[in-house]
Amino acid sequence: MRTLLALGGSAVLLLGIASWVEAVQGGKTYDLRGPAPRKGLTLETNTTLRIKDADTTLKVMGQSLKMKMSMTMVSEEEQKVLEVQGREVTKSQAHIRKERAIIKSDFGGGMEVTQPTELEGQTVISELVGKGKWKHRLVDAQPTEKQKKELDNRIGLENDDDLYPAEKVAVGHEWEVPAEALRKLFGNAIVNVSGKVKQKFVKVETVDGEECAVIESQGKIRGKMKNEDGEPTIDVEMEMRGRAWRSLRTGVEIKGEFSGKITLAGTQKVDDAEVEIAMSGPFSGESRTKVFRAE
Repeated sequence: MRTLLALGGSAVLLLGIASWVEAVQGGKTYDLRGPAPRKGLTLETNTTLRIKDADTTLKVMGQSLKMKMSMTMVSEEEQKVLEVQGREVTKSQAHIRKERAIIKSDFGGGMEVTQPTELEGQTVISELVGKGKWKHRLVDAQPTEKQKKELDNRIGLENDDDLYPAEKVAVGHEWEVPAEALRKLFGNAIVNVSGKVKQKFVKVETVDGEECAVIESQGKIRGKMKNEDGEPTIDVEMEMRGRAWRSLRTGVEIKGEFSGKITLAGTQKVDDAEVEIAMSGPFSGESRTKVFRAE
């Protein structure tokens, strides 16, 4: 009995020491990168981005037009992992259910235009052919010239390890994401990305039955947006902040919220006429992703 009591006392002492060490180290630690993707993993993602009442100036053929412009961009995609090598998805399939912009302005008493992209309704196969380089093709169809340009601006399901710490970290951990890693947030539509984003692991929270790491982001990013000919002719600057809920089981961001201010300035061709564009205003948005076959 005395021996059992001694062992029991030692166990309590060891537990106390372990708890103290854990507290000193910042508590339980988590792998924010998560597991490697698996073949057959399917993601269903809905994303909405809004620019509200942006101050806009268009200059064309010697005339200058000033207006307030609002844009809502909606995307609904189903992505399926077809091939994996290590932690890299090397082949994937995307069915683009919806991809369109709704543009409103106060010009001429008010105008509204809904413009689907050339890829809405299409199924795209993406293959990784080099570091950060993807080759895309339509399933059972030859792309038009406009579709080819939009395919060139896509990326596949890229590995996003560079956005998160390599080691396990505790709640409260902070880090910076460099410009090269930020490129993955924009695909090929925005190039020459510069700036930094600060991130912080603020807590663990359950969303739709998934234990998630809640990560807050804030930063300023600059880059060049490509025109329809693929030339980087428009300067982009974004001051942004966001919050993401990243599943600790799958490593997939299942919920995201973001907001900030965007400024655009440059030239764009419209019906063979060169238009100077300047736009500045607030933006906000959210995304939700459902994960299937993530055993």
